[in-house]
Amino acid sequence: MKTTAGKENDWALYRRLLSYVTRYTGIFVLSIIGFLAYSLANVLLADLTQFLLDSLGDAPQIGIGFVSQAAHWMWPQGDKGAVEYARIAVPVAAIVLSLLRASGYFFGNYFMNIVARGVVHYLRVEVFAALIRAPKQYIDSHTQGELVAKLTFNVEQVSGASSDALKTILRDGLTVIALVAYMLYLNWKLTMVFFAIAPLLAGVVVIVGRHFRRYSRRIQASMGEVTQLSTESMNAFEEIRMFAASEQQNRRFTEASQVNRIQSLKLAFVQAISTPVAQILLAIALGALFWVALDPIILSGFSPGSLVAFIAAATQLGKPIRTLTNVQSIIQRGLAAAEDLFAQIDTEPESDNGTLPLTRAGGDIEFNRVSFAYPGSDRSVLDEVSLHIPAGAMVAFVGRSGAGKTSLIQLLCRFYAPASGQIRLDGEPVEAFTLADYRRQFALVSQRVVLFSDTIRANIAFGQSDDVTDEAIQLALEAAHASTFVDALPQGVETVLGDGGGGLSGGQRQRLAIARAVLKDAPILVLDEATSALDNESEAGIQASLERASAGRTTLVIAHRLSTVERADMIVVMDEGRVVATGSHSDLIRADGLYADLYQQGFAAS
Repeated sequence: MKTTAGKENDWALYRRLLSYVTRYTGIFVLSIIGFLAYSLANVLLADLTQFLLDSLGDAPQIGIGFVSQAAHWMWPQGDKGAVEYARIAVPVAAIVLSLLRASGYFFGNYFMNIVARGVVHYLRVEVFAALIRAPKQYIDSHTQGELVAKLTFNVEQVSGASSDALKTILRDGLTVIALVAYMLYLNWKLTMVFFAIAPLLAGVVVIVGRHFRRYSRRIQASMGEVTQLSTESMNAFEEIRMFAASEQQNRRFTEASQVNRIQSLKLAFVQAISTPVAQILLAIALGALFWVALDPIILSGFSPGSLVAFIAAATQLGKPIRTLTNVQSIIQRGLAAAEDLFAQIDTEPESDNGTLPLTRAGGDIEFNRVSFAYPGSDRSVLDEVSLHIPAGAMVAFVGRSGAGKTSLIQLLCRFYAPASGQIRLDGEPVEAFTLADYRRQFALVSQRVVLFSDTIRANIAFGQSDDVTDEAIQLALEAAHASTFVDALPQGVETVLGDGGGGLSGGQRQRLAIARAVLKDAPILVLDEATSALDNESEAGIQASLERASAGRTTLVIAHRLSTVERADMIVVMDEGRVVATGSHSDLIRADGLYADLYQQGFAAS
């Protein structure tokens, strides 16, 4: 059985979901008015049968029904007979009430859909904002598929709980209330028969709800796996074909989709079984109602029309009650997704306790006994690294894979914080600066080039102000030796790139990344294998451009090509998380240490 704390948590989740609906209070009120009209029309259509039947007897009872009273008030009967009057009034009333019912249904649903799409929009925006501000540790601990599923599948599930469920509760809940009120008006004792099934229906809702929540969580997890495999496979199209792994990936995807299918079927089974159970209970209640209604004592209190109207109202109760029992599935799916989404939204953003503003750094960097291990790992990737990089110097970091070169840059960029030790920029601890100001001091070109499905111009000016001039774009392209191939494109800098720069070679993509860094004009330039995809001729031209761009800037280079390293003012040799040597290329060769070994093993050609 669900604990009180669990129920309170559900209410807290649902109240938070409803807070998104309150952004559209006016539209929500219009939706309620529409559903009120729909519910009222349902009751009056049942009452219309009373008007029709009670007009046929020898002594018409036109004062009993609401529709008959309204009709006689709006259009007096005069000298017309009861049947002659009903022949005109009943069809007109039926048309008017049907129009009222249809209009109420349309406006109620349409305005509620406006609310629903608004909820989806605001939730997606908040989740996306939380994702792009989340610490790198959080991003690294989740697969790309899981994160994408939050923005797609999970948000839609929550939208159902905050809008679709409300729509059902309002439309069918108001209909049930109106019909029951009408039945109480006609005969309150007979109506009590219907109330006898209420505890049984409530029990069905509670039992089914427990299963809905459990299966909904499993479906969300499996959808994350499906999305992850889809994303990975689309990004690894060439590798899958070249390694003949199509069948292997297909099996993995089939297995993940099968898990999702099984959990969805379990949810569908519970949902499907709840409806016939509710129908059986309603049928039992209707049978009992008919049996009691046909008792001579009860019959004496009804006119023929009012009895038929009562039965018509009772029969109409079946559909909205069944729908209301099913709304539990929508709510539970939404609450299961809401737990995940709100946990994402509530994730603390990157730590930014700095208060010092920073317009333009000088570029003097110091690592003082810095140690670091990635979260969840006991192995240190950096062990008391101490290093001073003078402003304006070009420093190359070399070492075997896993030596700690990239981790050192990650700490410098404040993606992670050191476990111990301190990093200083221009003599101040890096955490003392505001994060936005601090990161504006860096321009990054990595081996993994990231380009967006946008124009070349937008990719180069990414993160810059909107008033970047065409001249500045052209100068950045020329500095990166990219102007020739860009000018040859049909739309030039206005050419829209495919996903990840699709349609461009690896070297072309890397040149655009270099142009982006050049345009940023930051005082610290970080090059992580920035020329790895270039041929020797292109690299030579870009190296010359980068040297010009590096003038007066602190430049940090992670590279395996000798042509890059030998130009450095200082080379830092790292091994197993430690700095084992520093110096120029010639000095390190003469020292005959790790650097010389790497050089002899083919470092120059790697």
